[in-house]
Amino acid sequence: MANSRASSWGCVIVFCKFVILFIDSGIEKSFGVLIPTMVKHLKSDYATVGLICSMPSTLMYILSPLVTLLLRRASSRSIAMSGGLLSGMCFVICAFLKTTVTVGVCLALSGVGLAMTNMPISIAVNDFFREDFVFWSTVAGYGYTAGAIVLPIVTEKSFQAYGYEGVFMILGGVVLHLLVCGAAIRKVEGIDDNQVNSHDEEENYRRRLSSKEGPPKDKNMFRQMDEEYEKEVEEVDEKQEDEICEETCPEERRLIRQGSRFNRNHESFPNESSVISCGLLKERIFLYSIPIPFLLFYTSYAWMLFLVPHAEHLGIYPSNAIYLSTLGGLGGILGRAIFIILIRKGFNENHVYIVVGLICTGSFLLDFISSAYSVRSILAFAQGFSLFIEESAHNSLAKRTIFDEENFSMALATFNFMAGIGIACAGVLTGYLFDVIQSFTMVFIIIGVIHGIGVINLLIIEVLIRRRRWETEFT
Repeated sequence: MANSRASSWGCVIVFCKFVILFIDSGIEKSFGVLIPTMVKHLKSDYATVGLICSMPSTLMYILSPLVTLLLRRASSRSIAMSGGLLSGMCFVICAFLKTTVTVGVCLALSGVGLAMTNMPISIAVNDFFREDFVFWSTVAGYGYTAGAIVLPIVTEKSFQAYGYEGVFMILGGVVLHLLVCGAAIRKVEGIDDNQVNSHDEEENYRRRLSSKEGPPKDKNMFRQMDEEYEKEVEEVDEKQEDEICEETCPEERRLIRQGSRFNRNHESFPNESSVISCGLLKERIFLYSIPIPFLLFYTSYAWMLFLVPHAEHLGIYPSNAIYLSTLGGLGGILGRAIFIILIRKGFNENHVYIVVGLICTGSFLLDFISSAYSVRSILAFAQGFSLFIEESAHNSLAKRTIFDEENFSMALATFNFMAGIGIACAGVLTGYLFDVIQSFTMVFIIIGVIHGIGVINLLIIEVLIRRRRWETEFT
């Protein structure tokens, strides 16, 4: 009974994650409607307004490591609820501010609130669905596309009905739903506290053994325990991986075994602690892939922010231009559904990213062909179809480019940080380009070139991964 209650409430947590992603992408797309008005209202330029509009999503990604540290000192529910309240109130306050600096500060604080809510909810999803975390995270990811479809329309209609101040207050009311999401966090029922804390106790024991005062006998005992544990894990992994795949998994398993043998032959005790802290520096493929999250997220959020202003600049009426965002969101829903099916069928994830990346790059480079609404609709649909699939590329790369599992968490954190930098540059750099060029067509072509560089980088990474597997197979 406890497990069924936990599973039922876990669905509520997944829905809360859906709401967070709905708000994140929906707010960014809504700013695409408001940017021209904000430039006039704040008496600023597109570069500056683009920067402050990218602050919520930027800080949501960049501050995730700091929020994780904060969760060790306070409860997840209190932090998430505080973040939801902070983010929602900042949007409401923005309605009454008339300077770029004050609006920028409030939007930055709203990003802090988003980070404070996003991390506890993400951890809660993992607590409720440890074995199916990837699947339920993918389901929650539909919040991105839903937000891109619904919230820009709500923003455009609210702006027509209630004006500049009214639309920010309505957005603030939407963001305040994060407060409810934070309140939904609760402890998983039916889990023994000793089991929950066993991992922490093991980590503490490792740290004590790594200290200089640790006696040699304890080190030898820990080494034996570690070897026995690794053997058991390898046996379980072999059974599970053989059922999942036949070709790629055995090769990866051999790489993991080689890494474990290396670790056993070079035991990580005090004299070698620096090797652990700098483990990512030995992951060459990971180092080559660091620019990819920056390039892909730059493209995605530049498209979110400036799709509607671009259409209006071409002479499309605002009430019609807003529906280009809806078409992009519909393309994203279709793209995610096809992507999940392909992955279930055993297709290589990187191959899918490369194919849709080429489609997306071509759609940006063909931006000059026509300003007709039908053509803009096709391009928006193709871009949404591709970009919402590529949104999960950095998570896959964190798994595929790292062959020492101990480096995974730091690799994912690094990718998230680079994604946040890309989001910030999407606002300020794209706005600056338009201020200089005064042509959204040229700006979108430049975005296509940047995205193409990311696709080429992704192709190189796939070649390097295959080369490493080939070398491992014949050595």
